[in-house]
Amino acid sequence: MKSIGKNSRYEVDRRSKQWLKVINWTYANVYISGYRKNDFGLLVSIDSASGSKVPVGVVEFGVIPEHKKALNSVKQRLVYKEDKNFAYMEPLIMAKIKTRNWAKNGKLRSPVFVEFVV
Repeated sequence: MKSIGKNSRYEVDRRSKQWLKVINWTYANVYISGYRKNDFGLLVSIDSASGSKVPVGVVEFGVIPEHKKALNSVKQRLVYKEDKNFAYMEPLIMAKIKTRNWAKNGKLRSPVFVEFVV
């Protein structure tokens, strides 16, 4: 068995057992500002410098059935606008998410729900 160490070589276009891929997750608190009606997805936003909410992406992963049930019990009371694909909610519920990073366009990269923020 080869040892992994500082002298291992990088192999182009090939996954090597000598190198480990480690994702450096970043965490953020976001507002749940709506949801996608058909395929599950939470619309999320953050506060801008002026205090208004800015959309930053859609969270599709990490929400377990218990979290969906809790959200379903209150979401209709918070909806203020709907269109064919989305329902937009008052941003009163916060969630902690993890993301691979922030994209240059200000959106979340591969966001995953972690927990509600109380």
